[in-house]
Amino acid sequence: MEKKGFFSRSKQDMARIAQIMGIVARFGFDDFVEMIRSKENIPIRPFRHKEPGIEHKSRPERVRLMFEELGTTFVKFGQILSTRGDIVGVTYAAELAKLQDSMKPFPGDEAKRIIEAELGVSVEKLFSHFDSKPLASASIAQVHRATLRSGKKVVIKVQRPGIEGTVREDLRIMHYLADVAEKHIPEAAVYDPVYLVNEFERSILKELDFQREGKNALRLRENFKKEKWIYIPKVYEELTTKRVLTMEEMRGTKLIDVIESKSGSFDKELIAHRIAEAFFKMVLVDGIYHADPHPGNILVLKGDVICFLDYGRVGTIDKEVAENIFRFALFAVDNDVNGLIQHLIRTNMLEDSGDMDLLKADVSDLLETYYSTNIKDVKIGYMLSDLVSVISKYKFNRPRELAELTRTLLILEGVGMQLSPKFSIADEFEPYAKRILPSSLNLQKIANTITTNIIDFEYIARTFPMVIRRFLKKLDEGKIHI
Repeated sequence: MEKKGFFSRSKQDMARIAQIMGIVARFGFDDFVEMIRSKENIPIRPFRHKEPGIEHKSRPERVRLMFEELGTTFVKFGQILSTRGDIVGVTYAAELAKLQDSMKPFPGDEAKRIIEAELGVSVEKLFSHFDSKPLASASIAQVHRATLRSGKKVVIKVQRPGIEGTVREDLRIMHYLADVAEKHIPEAAVYDPVYLVNEFERSILKELDFQREGKNALRLRENFKKEKWIYIPKVYEELTTKRVLTMEEMRGTKLIDVIESKSGSFDKELIAHRIAEAFFKMVLVDGIYHADPHPGNILVLKGDVICFLDYGRVGTIDKEVAENIFRFALFAVDNDVNGLIQHLIRTNMLEDSGDMDLLKADVSDLLETYYSTNIKDVKIGYMLSDLVSVISKYKFNRPRELAELTRTLLILEGVGMQLSPKFSIADEFEPYAKRILPSSLNLQKIANTITTNIIDFEYIARTFPMVIRRFLKKLDEGKIHI
C-alpha cells in the first residue's frame, strides 16, 4: 500500500496532476484549481476553457461528468461515494450512482500475452480453445471464454494492461488532494475526504488482486457446498494469479432477464427469497458475503437455483459486529428511539454526550417517516442509510463494516422488489432476528420495555468483563479520578 498522502512531485506525478486539474477546471471547479496553485505552490497554468454547456448543469451532474472524464480510478471512487449518502448527501449519491464501469476492450492478443506471462505456459498448451473476443469488458479487466484440455468450459478474467500502475498513481494524487482539502477548505471536514480516500484505497487494491478474488469464491463455495438452492462456481487455482482468474463457466439466465420475463418460467418470489437467504447466511453465520449482488452478478440456473458471479467485491464481518448492526436495525424497526440510542452507546458506536436530546428528536423525526404497524413495509437498507446520515452529525463511531453492509442491503432490497412486489427484507430477516435476540420475539410489534431489558441483560452478561477492563485502564491512565 502506498504511503498515505505521499506525493512525489516527480515529472510523472506532476504531469498527471496537471491533467487532473485541467479536467477539474473544465467542469467548472476552477476555484479549487486556483486554491491548489496558490496555497500549495503547484506550478499549474490557469485553465480558461470550459466544457460546452457546463454552466447549465447542476453541481452534482458536473462532479459525475468530471469523474467520467478522469478515468477508471475516479469512476470507481464515484461509485463508492454513490453508496455514502450519509457523507455526500442523497443528491450527490443519486447522481454518482449513474456512473458506468464499462470500457472499450483491449485486443485479444494482448490478453493472451498477459495469460502466458502470468501462467508461464502458452495459451495453446493450456486450452484447446480460447476465444479472443471478450465476453465482457470493464475498467479493471475483461473476460474471455476458453476450453481446458480436459474439455471443461471456463471463463478467464484478465486484468487490463497497466491498470494497477494507473490506479496507484491516481491514489497518490487523491491522498494529496484529500489532505489539501482538509487543510484549506473548512467545509470539506463534513465529507471527511481523508477517511473516504483511505477506505477507497483498501477497496480498489483488493479488487486488483485476482488471487484474493479466487480465494473469496473458494470460501463461499465451501460455505454453501451442502445447499442445493445456490451454486458457487469452481475456481481453478492452478490457473489463477494476481492478474488472471480462471473459473468454471456458468450458463444460465441473467437475473435482469428473469426480472423482465413474462413467461412464467421462473418462480420470482422464490428467487428473491433465495438471494436474501444467501445474504443473511453469509453475513450472520459465515462472516463473509458477496457485497455486489446487483442483477448483472447473478445468474438463475435450472430449478431457480441462484448463482453469484464476480467475487472482486466481498465483505468480511465479525459475527458480533454484524449482530450489533442488525440489533440497531431491530430497534429502529420497532421505533424504539431510546433503545436504539442506548444500544449504540453500549456498543461504542456513539459517545454519550450532551447532545442526546437533540439526537433523540432527530431520530424520532426520521423513524416517524418509516414507522408502520406492518413490518413488511419497512425497507431496512434505506432506513439504516438514512439513520446513519442523521446520527453522523453527532459523535458517531461508525463501524468500518457498516457502509459496505448498508450498500449491499440497498442493492438486495432493490433486486428483491424488482423480482416480486411481495418481497419484504424484514420478513426474510425474521428467522435470523430470532437467533440474534435471546428469546422468541414477535417482530410485528416488539414490546419496547421487554426487548430493551432482554438485550440489556444479555449484553451486560457478555460484555461486563470488557467494561471492567476498560474502566481499570482509564483509571490507570489517570483519565478517571476518584
